[in-house]
Amino acid sequence: KDKEKEKVNVGLAEVCMFYLPGITRTERDKGTLYELTFRGDSTHEFRRLVLFRPFGPLLKVKSEKMDTADVLINIIVPLSRRTEKFRHFMHNFREVSVRQDGRVHLTVVYFGKEQMSEVRSMLENTSREVNFKNYTLLQLDEEFSRGRGLDVGARAWKGGNVLLFFCDVDIYFTTEFLNTCRLNTQPGKKVFYPVLFSQYNPTLIYGSPEHIPPVEQQLVIKKDTGFWRDFGFGMTCQYRSDFINIGGFDIDIKGWGGEDVHLYRKYLHSNLLVVRAPSRGLFHLWHEKHCADELPPDQYRMCMQSKAMNEASHGQLGMLFFRHEIEAHLRKQKQNPK
Repeated sequence: KDKEKEKVNVGLAEVCMFYLPGITRTERDKGTLYELTFRGDSTHEFRRLVLFRPFGPLLKVKSEKMDTADVLINIIVPLSRRTEKFRHFMHNFREVSVRQDGRVHLTVVYFGKEQMSEVRSMLENTSREVNFKNYTLLQLDEEFSRGRGLDVGARAWKGGNVLLFFCDVDIYFTTEFLNTCRLNTQPGKKVFYPVLFSQYNPTLIYGSPEHIPPVEQQLVIKKDTGFWRDFGFGMTCQYRSDFINIGGFDIDIKGWGGEDVHLYRKYLHSNLLVVRAPSRGLFHLWHEKHCADELPPDQYRMCMQSKAMNEASHGQLGMLFFRHEIEAHLRKQKQNPK
């Protein structure tokens, strides 16, 4: 019995080694769909097992091999100034996208002229250091608009239909996420809206700036380190053809927020399947938010809500709010030891 148990445990361990995060979706009037993905014999091969459980016995829908070796991802990043953040982004991009994955194109859409030369220099240095030529730098001499930048970046691609990943300079992603992006999109059929994990203010988490570890060590998914940004729709993977056919972004929206929700709703009302699931390989790095006075009331309210949620957990904010009361209690405890 012990040997049989050991064989079962070994078998389970082997399955776990080749299993990627699965997706489950419940349709209220039909049942639950399970999409399970396993690694294949080579690095770029995968096998997908789709199971459907109606309100009755479990049914096997299909089992198929998927080869992602030739699936290029065009990562589009709109940017205005923030060169130090872009430096950190390029460090992650170099390690993950170039050295580990190798099937990406980077499109940077830069607004304005200030610090433009620094951005160009960083891209050229990366190109020399890791022999990476697959990048495009576009410059727009106008007011920053995230939707406008992503729209221009998507339409600038001339190499046929390509998988797009709309990204931001504050995003950290892994090779696991890039594969998830490839596996959950299909031209004319489905788009992927991952739920990313958003980091709290590291200074509040670790107590002081000198105790903050390197970024890679901060990316731990726990309730005290961050939260699942289930209200955010800015990071998305879709094929260029689907983006063009749906009408792209509402480029009349200026500044912060709104354009991503508008695009998401258009996909929901289309014939495409919108895959919405948490992604353990996609992180939003904390940064201080500034909500401009020029924003319309609805955008300003969205910005301030996002700013409040980004700082710390409910419990941590409570400890900060009541810190004077807590400090007074501790002083009394020292004065009156039992």
